[in-house]
Amino acid sequence: MSVDACFFLPVGDGHRLWVETRGNPAGEPVLVLHGGPGSGCSPRFPALYDGARQWLVLPDQRGAGRSEPAGERTANTTAHLIADLEALRLHLGIARWRVTGGSWGATLAIAYAAAHRDAVIDLVLRSVFVPSRARVDAFFGSALPLDGLAADLDHIDPAVARAAALAWWRHELGMAAATAVVASPDDGALDRLVLKYRLQAHYLQAECFLGEAAFFAACSRLAGVPVSLIHGREDRVCPPDSAEAIHARLPGSRLVWVEGCAHDPFHPAMQAAWRAALLSAE
Repeated sequence: MSVDACFFLPVGDGHRLWVETRGNPAGEPVLVLHGGPGSGCSPRFPALYDGARQWLVLPDQRGAGRSEPAGERTANTTAHLIADLEALRLHLGIARWRVTGGSWGATLAIAYAAAHRDAVIDLVLRSVFVPSRARVDAFFGSALPLDGLAADLDHIDPAVARAAALAWWRHELGMAAATAVVASPDDGALDRLVLKYRLQAHYLQAECFLGEAAFFAACSRLAGVPVSLIHGREDRVCPPDSAEAIHARLPGSRLVWVEGCAHDPFHPAMQAAWRAALLSAE
């Protein structure tokens, strides 16, 4: 039986998380963490799982997606997100859950598991991101510096903020090598992207409130937790050396390479590898 539900969860500091649950409430509980930071859960995510035997929990992180206030950066750090996930687990009465995520969501999954390993069955992670300023700057390149984008996104003139959001969106789309054809955003969509990218810049400028050293230290604390890493060989958003570095620091982890695939979670080869990893990790 499938029972889908949506609700807001107040988590303090004026924030409310938008949460969806999908699939079988009597099945395996699975936390689904979106990327970004600031993106929100895609409506396509549930299709990557088995709703007949899994109960999917899909929260939009603070300020992201449909959570309120949209784009809010106050009281919004990785430590807040970790606390929110634990509050959500307790709210739903889940003893332990499988934790999954892609890109930034994979990073957050590792940080959460390091803080609450007794609540985690295993980790299934795609295209994991290493939170370092050097890697972020390499993603943007010299022609599109993060600090300049962040300043423009906060500009008093909406046209300047929209132009920055459009430039970021185009760059991100090109780097991700997404398979779907996406129409250029109109002004309403650009205004939503301004909120998303303001929040993302807030995190990226602070190395996601983790930093590379602290993140790798979190990885080393997960000995005994089963971890599956899936990564595209052609990923330019989170280059393959990110997966190699994390795999080396996650004792007993399994790394699966997806040939001919970049950062797109919905590329057919990535979808196949993801579903296989979910099955093999059981």
